[in-house]
Amino acid sequence: MSHWYDRIVGALEAQGFKHLTLSAGDGRLLITEHGSRVLACELPGIEGNLFFHPPFMEDATTRKGVAGGDRLWIAPEVGWFWPSLDEARQTPKESARTPGSIDPGYYGITEQDAGRVVMDNRVDVTDVRDGKRLGMYVTREFRLIEAPDQSAESGDLSRISFAITQSVTWADQTSDEGAVVGCWDILQVPGTPDHPGTLICPTTRRVEPTSYYDPFGDRHVAVDNDRVRFLIDGDRRIKMGIPADATTGRMAYYRQHDLTSSLIVRVFAALPGEPYCDIPRDAPDEQRLGGDALQAYNDDATAFEGTTFGEMEYHDPCLIAGKAPFKRTGTSVTHVLTGPDDAIKRTGRELLGVEIEAIS
Repeated sequence: MSHWYDRIVGALEAQGFKHLTLSAGDGRLLITEHGSRVLACELPGIEGNLFFHPPFMEDATTRKGVAGGDRLWIAPEVGWFWPSLDEARQTPKESARTPGSIDPGYYGITEQDAGRVVMDNRVDVTDVRDGKRLGMYVTREFRLIEAPDQSAESGDLSRISFAITQSVTWADQTSDEGAVVGCWDILQVPGTPDHPGTLICPTTRRVEPTSYYDPFGDRHVAVDNDRVRFLIDGDRRIKMGIPADATTGRMAYYRQHDLTSSLIVRVFAALPGEPYCDIPRDAPDEQRLGGDALQAYNDDATAFEGTTFGEMEYHDPCLIAGKAPFKRTGTSVTHVLTGPDDAIKRTGRELLGVEIEAIS
C-alpha cells in the first residue's frame, strides 16, 4: 500500500468505520460506509490521492468523521443547509450547516460482491423557505466498469473507471405536497495556488454560467463557444452552474504534475425539460425549479483549516411531492487517467469532444 493510503485506512479503522477497496485495471478506490463515499483513488505515476481528502483523514487520532472524495448531498442547498433564507443570504459562511441525515447520514451496506457495493439511507429534512417537510430513501451503488478503449495515439496511460447509480424515492407519507428534492453528486478534487487544476465543461452553445457565491473575477471562469473552463486553485470562493440544455453531460478535471498529468472525466445524464431544483440563494423567494444540472466549486481555504480543494458537481432531475414520478434514478460514469501530458490531452479530447487546455 501507499503510505498515504495506509494512513487513511488506519484512521478509518481507529474510528471504527467500515471500508472496502475496489481494484481494477491499474488502480484502486477506497470506499467508506460512513457517509457513503468514494474517499480515495490511486493510480501509478502520481504520489497521493487523485481525489481530495483533508489532512486529518490520515491521522489515526482524529475523531472528525469522514470527509473528502465523492459524496451524495440532497438538493436544493438553499432549502436546508442554512437555518433560514435570510441567513443563507446574509451570513452564508457563518451560518451554514449540513443536516446530519444527509451527511454523514445513516448509510448501511445492503449488497456487496466483487467490484460492487450498494448502500442506503433515510433522509428527513424541512425546507426553511416554506416549512415543507420531506422524508425520503436514498440508495447508492458503486461498481467498477471497463475503461474506455485507448487509441494507438494515446500512449501508455494508467486508468480506472467506475459507475455510480443513485436513487431517491419518497418515504411513507411524510412529504408535504409541492416539496422538491434531488440527488446532488459532489466529487472533491485537489487544487492549490501553487498546484492548480482546470475543470473543462463542454457546452452545446456559448453560455454564461450562473454565479452562486462570490463574483467570478477576471481569470477563474473562461467562456468559449463550445466549453466553459473553471480554475480550481483555492484562491477565491466561487461556484458556477450550467443548465441542462447547455451542458453536454460531460466534464473533466485536468491537472499537471511533475512528470505526468491526470484527468478525471465524469459523464452524467443532462435532461433538458426535466425539473432541476438547486438554485442560487438570491433567487426569488417563490422559485423552486429552474436550477442547474452541472456545477463547480472553488474553495478558499474556509472549509478545512487552510486546506484548499474544488468540486465537480452534477444534479439529477428532482422529485416533486404529489406529482409523478415518485422515484428518480440516475447513473454517472467516472474515468480517472494518469500519464504523459500529450496522451492525456489526446484521450481527453476523444472523451469530451473539446480541447483539454488549462487556464493559465
